[in-house]
Amino acid sequence: MSDNSIENLETYELESKAAAASQMLNSQVFNEAFQSMNQGIVDQILQTPPESTQERERLYAMYKAGQLFIQQFATLINNLELRQRQESE
Repeated sequence: MSDNSIENLETYELESKAAAASQMLNSQVFNEAFQSMNQGIVDQILQTPPESTQERERLYAMYKAGQLFIQQFATLINNLELRQRQESE
């Protein structure tokens, strides 16, 4: 979700999406799965031979994509908080 599309959401839509994002980030099952996935990627990176630069770069890109995925949830929540502050002023 791009920042521009977040800005175009009605407040009630943003509230709904931010609540869902918060639920996801606070979900024990989600967090366990995400941590397991990340650990698996890190383990694979550590096991690649020194000459396997492309494989490490591919694995790092996977790791980074996961971080960006989580950042989308945080962006929704932060944008709602910002909008609520702006509307209360």
